[in-house]
Amino acid sequence: MSATEKAIVEVRDLSKVFEDVRAVDGVDFDIYQGELFGFLGPNGAGKTTTINMLTGLARPTSGSVKI
Repeated sequence: MSATEKAIVEVRDLSKVFEDVRAVDGVDFDIYQGELFGFLGPNGAGKTTTINMLTGLARPTSGSVKI
């Protein structure tokens, strides 16, 4: 994207830890208006946990989400 476009979703250093399991480890990404965005990975990669944090169903252990 160009330097003048602002991301509509910004994720920085997002992490989630459940007791001794690190489900999400330092995820960073931006989504821009009009962009198609896919979230792919193997079972257990933290996709659902990340989506739950993006939608407010789970609180991150650290990092930030701006929508």
